[in-house]
Amino acid sequence: MIYILQDNVSRVPAFRRAQFARLYYIHQQLVSGKYPNTLTLAQDLEVSRRTVERDIEYMRDRLGAPILYCHRNRGYYYKNNDFQLLPLRLTKGELVAIFLGQKLLSQCAGTPLEASIYSAFEKIISLMPEGISIDLTALDHVISFGVEPLRGNEQKIAEIYHRLAIAIENKTTVWIKYYGATRNKISERYVDPYHLRYHQGAWYLIAYCHLRRDLRIFALDRIQKISETNQTFTMLPDFSLEDYLCSALGIELGGKPQEVIIKFDPHQARWIRERCWHHTQKLEVQSDGSLILKMTVSGLGEVKRWIMGFGSHAEVIRPESLRQEIAEEAKKLASIYNL
Repeated sequence: MIYILQDNVSRVPAFRRAQFARLYYIHQQLVSGKYPNTLTLAQDLEVSRRTVERDIEYMRDRLGAPILYCHRNRGYYYKNNDFQLLPLRLTKGELVAIFLGQKLLSQCAGTPLEASIYSAFEKIISLMPEGISIDLTALDHVISFGVEPLRGNEQKIAEIYHRLAIAIENKTTVWIKYYGATRNKISERYVDPYHLRYHQGAWYLIAYCHLRRDLRIFALDRIQKISETNQTFTMLPDFSLEDYLCSALGIELGGKPQEVIIKFDPHQARWIRERCWHHTQKLEVQSDGSLILKMTVSGLGEVKRWIMGFGSHAEVIRPESLRQEIAEEAKKLASIYNL
């Protein structure tokens, strides 16, 4: 059974939706006979006691809730337990969005986000009126999500993720022992952690590196050891995550951004023009059905791997250095297969 749906719920301001959640929580505490007071409610809801007082006043004055205070139990109660708030009303779109969100996030089981995901959905469920049920079994059989498995040891990454998240919140410098795959070398350094980012099955840390005196990106599964310090840091005043990653095709940065021009044959062109690969991209359809893609990016190693994934359907026009690198790779492949 689904409660009557209203189409105007999504247009309610965010602060009003937050108040609705608090009112339902307070109502549940009163109905259950727990005698909540402003202190316990403020702690549970993570708001001020004055906010709770205003919520109780609103329930009394605007909703007609028969709320009284019991001095013996030091908390509030309902004089008449027959009082009920109006049922929580969700649009069909909101119900489906909750379901799809749960399905997608459940794919993160075993990742550092698992505990937070389950905690969030438990809180959502706790705000639902008693007796509400949503029959979405049919969707469960027809919709699924393909999420790449987490790269690296899940337990170790979860621990590193947790420690870095705390360091980011407290703005604390950390020491790491890191394996650099490009140089095949282990190094030790102090870093100021700025941001954690998930990309194609791997977690990455964007941090200011004291060794390089610049921003760097570190893969969490390559951090061999980590320890906190007592040193706090101030983030670079001009740091912007969007600006920092704007020239990357994915997560890899390196070198000065430059224009890359790729020609895709008519077969591949049909799929290339269906997606936005980079915010700087420009597409030029050719008379023979082929397609020219132009974009300004850095991190040509990642660009190279991306292009090679299209095989003979993609040809690099510029820069010449990237064209030569792919040509060399093609020669090596041909020699492996004795072509």
